[in-house]
Amino acid sequence: MAATPESSPEDPLRSFVRRSVLELGSGTGAVGLMAATLGADVVVTDLEELQDLLKMNINMNKHLVTGSVQAKGGRNRRLSFSTRLYTDGRLHIL
Repeated sequence: MAATPESSPEDPLRSFVRRSVLELGSGTGAVGLMAATLGADVVVTDLEELQDLLKMNINMNKHLVTGSVQAKGGRNRRLSFSTRLYTDGRLHIL
Protein backbone atom coordinates (compact mmCIF):
# COMPACT_ATOMS: atom_id res chain seq x y z
CA MET A 1 0.00 0.00 0.00
CA ALA A 2 1.44 3.38 -1.03
CA ALA A 3 1.73 6.13 1.55
CA THR A 4 -0.55 9.09 1.07
CA PRO A 5 0.74 12.66 1.52
CA GLU A 6 -1.22 12.85 4.79
CA SER A 7 0.51 9.79 6.25
CA SER A 8 4.01 10.25 4.87
CA PRO A 9 6.61 10.82 7.61
CA GLU A 10 8.63 12.86 5.10
CA ASP A 11 5.77 15.29 4.49
CA PRO A 12 7.49 18.71 4.73
CA LEU A 13 4.26 20.45 5.74
CA ARG A 14 3.96 18.25 8.82
CA SER A 15 7.56 18.89 9.87
CA PHE A 16 6.51 22.11 11.67
CA VAL A 17 3.80 20.58 13.87
CA ARG A 18 4.65 21.05 17.57
CA ARG A 19 8.05 22.58 16.75
CA SER A 20 9.44 25.64 18.54
CA VAL A 21 10.55 28.38 16.17
CA LEU A 22 12.35 31.64 16.92
CA GLU A 23 12.50 34.08 14.03
CA LEU A 24 15.06 36.86 14.47
CA GLY A 25 14.58 40.07 12.49
CA SER A 26 11.06 39.12 11.44
CA GLY A 27 10.06 42.34 9.68
CA THR A 28 6.41 41.74 8.77
CA GLY A 29 6.44 38.30 10.41
CA ALA A 30 5.39 36.48 7.23
CA VAL A 31 7.84 33.59 7.64
CA GLY A 32 6.95 33.06 11.29
CA LEU A 33 3.25 33.29 10.53
CA MET A 34 3.60 30.63 7.85
CA ALA A 35 5.37 28.33 10.31
CA ALA A 36 2.55 28.96 12.82
CA THR A 37 -0.09 28.12 10.22
CA LEU A 38 1.74 24.81 9.73
CA GLY A 39 1.47 24.04 13.46
CA ALA A 40 4.67 25.49 14.96
CA ASP A 41 4.86 27.49 18.19
CA VAL A 42 6.58 30.67 17.00
CA VAL A 43 8.16 33.74 18.57
CA VAL A 44 8.77 36.50 16.01
CA THR A 45 11.22 39.23 16.98
CA ASP A 46 12.30 42.58 15.65
CA LEU A 47 13.02 46.15 16.67
CA GLU A 48 10.60 48.20 18.73
CA GLU A 49 9.57 50.19 15.62
CA LEU A 50 8.15 47.02 14.05
CA GLN A 51 6.28 45.60 17.05
CA ASP A 52 2.96 47.22 16.10
CA LEU A 53 3.24 45.86 12.55
CA LEU A 54 4.10 42.38 13.80
CA LYS A 55 1.19 42.38 16.24
CA MET A 56 -1.23 43.69 13.60
CA ASN A 57 -0.17 40.96 11.14
CA ILE A 58 -0.52 38.29 13.82
CA ASN A 59 -3.99 39.56 14.69
CA MET A 60 -5.10 39.73 11.04
CA ASN A 61 -3.95 36.14 10.41
CA LYS A 62 -4.77 34.44 13.72
CA HIS A 63 -7.65 32.55 12.11
CA LEU A 64 -5.05 30.66 10.01
CA VAL A 65 -2.72 29.75 12.88
CA THR A 66 -2.84 26.12 14.05
CA GLY A 67 0.17 26.44 16.38
CA SER A 68 0.87 29.67 18.24
CA VAL A 69 2.64 32.93 17.46
CA GLN A 70 3.73 35.88 19.57
CA ALA A 71 5.78 39.02 18.94
CA LYS A 72 8.68 40.00 21.18
CA GLY A 73 11.63 42.31 21.06
CA GLY A 74 12.49 45.96 21.01
CA ARG A 75 15.57 48.12 21.17
CA ASN A 76 17.97 47.17 23.98
CA ARG A 77 15.63 44.44 25.10
CA ARG A 78 16.87 41.02 25.99
CA LEU A 79 14.80 38.07 24.93
CA SER A 80 13.98 35.63 27.68
CA PHE A 81 14.05 32.01 26.56
CA SER A 82 11.47 30.72 28.99
CA THR A 83 10.12 27.19 29.08
CA ARG A 84 7.07 28.41 27.12
CA LEU A 85 9.28 28.66 24.03
CA TYR A 86 10.25 25.00 24.19
CA THR A 87 8.17 21.90 23.69
CA ASP A 88 10.75 19.31 24.74
CA GLY A 89 13.59 21.33 26.22
CA ARG A 90 15.21 22.45 22.97
CA LEU A 91 14.65 24.99 20.25
CA HIS A 92 13.76 23.21 17.03
CA ILE A 93 14.21 25.90 14.40
CA LEU A 94 16.00 29.22 14.57
